[in-house]
Amino acid sequence: MSYLIKRIGIPLVSGLWLLTSMPQAFSAEPLPLSTSYWKDPAFLKSFNGSYRIEARIEPSVTTEERGLLVEVQNLMAAGNRTGALEKIRSNPLTDKSPALTFNLANLLFETGEIDKAIAAYESALKEYPSFRRAHRNLALALVRDNKLPEALDHLTEAIRLGDAEGSTYGLLGYCRLARKEFASALQAYRIAQVTEPDVAEWKAGVAQCLQETGGKEEAVALLDEVIALRPLEASYAVLLANIHLDLDRPDSAAKALELPYRLGILPPDPTLILADLHLRADRPDAAKAVTDAAFARETKPGTTTILRLINTASSQGNWPFAKDLLAKAETLEPSRPMNLAKARYLIDSEEDHAAGAKLLEKLVSDDPTDGTALIALAKHHADSGQPGSAELLLERATADTLSAYEAHIELVRLLVAQSRYAEALKSTDAALALNPTEQLKNYRKALAETASAAE
Repeated sequence: MSYLIKRIGIPLVSGLWLLTSMPQAFSAEPLPLSTSYWKDPAFLKSFNGSYRIEARIEPSVTTEERGLLVEVQNLMAAGNRTGALEKIRSNPLTDKSPALTFNLANLLFETGEIDKAIAAYESALKEYPSFRRAHRNLALALVRDNKLPEALDHLTEAIRLGDAEGSTYGLLGYCRLARKEFASALQAYRIAQVTEPDVAEWKAGVAQCLQETGGKEEAVALLDEVIALRPLEASYAVLLANIHLDLDRPDSAAKALELPYRLGILPPDPTLILADLHLRADRPDAAKAVTDAAFARETKPGTTTILRLINTASSQGNWPFAKDLLAKAETLEPSRPMNLAKARYLIDSEEDHAAGAKLLEKLVSDDPTDGTALIALAKHHADSGQPGSAELLLERATADTLSAYEAHIELVRLLVAQSRYAEALKSTDAALALNPTEQLKNYRKALAETASAAE
């Protein structure tokens, strides 16, 4: 085997206990609108303003209807929204008037009867399709009900009809972000900020878009402002931590998560992300304390973050930490990934090779198509001096699309160890077809030179 092949080695993939890249603390999905948004002065001012009639794009009202609206407004001014709701709901004029139906919908929205509000807004629009405020407020209700595709249509129509409210553009950005239309979402959020510059949700929305469009430094600055406004909402700190990780600043990411953790508001999964960052920074005691805190809560961390932390601990050879984490995970609902992690731990920590192998064999027996389990068992067989059995297991694993790349890489390792360079080249080409990285391309070139020299 050439020196170059020995020096380059096969690129590390998602096999046993590899030290993974820094964890991602938050996905690109839009942050859910904070409950604070619906109480924000900017939103309340905009929504309450929608009670006003705009004759140019509104249905006209009769003298009788106007009198009813005045009575309703007087009740609202006196703080009696329940009375106002009953008065307008019980009046027969409401059934025939899109303007009154719209005001009924507003009151239903304010009292939390969102489904009924949506139906009332739709009824008003059926009678008067160009009713701009009805389009806008229906969109608000649909966003509140998490029906974003439907909300997007009505927001777009409201803007087409002349709506220029910051909240309309902000929610348009929110809906665009949910569709991963980052440039369009950014444009909408920027417009929203013009008239509502202090709304935290729009700043956070801009930050999320910038994260995806290459403006991470500005996103960090914006999120610092948002967190200053909303220090008790952990989602913003989690997003900030994620951006710091994108910028390869693990210490800054840990710092961003530390404050909500100490305030007791950091959710379980980001709490384990913080533990992972402590562990990678050689702070095992801090990692242990944070992990214990995550599992002490009523809501437990998810399997994915638990496995990531086990993987980090095991890649460092911190077997006591990994064992403790596996023991904590056993209190949760059993799962194949967790059983696989336990099997790997038993073998790699050398605590109990036989028990680990037995567990792997059971996992493969239960699901013969599980490429991840097949690869783990193959590695155990290879390390145990059974290369033939390992090769058969890896060939089976290549049929699993989720693990095919790793299976081909492990086949290359196995074949090169046996000086079967021509076959190793074929497996390398198969891996390149799935993931053509520069490192693997360079490895293939070195392998081809070695194969030629060995002929």
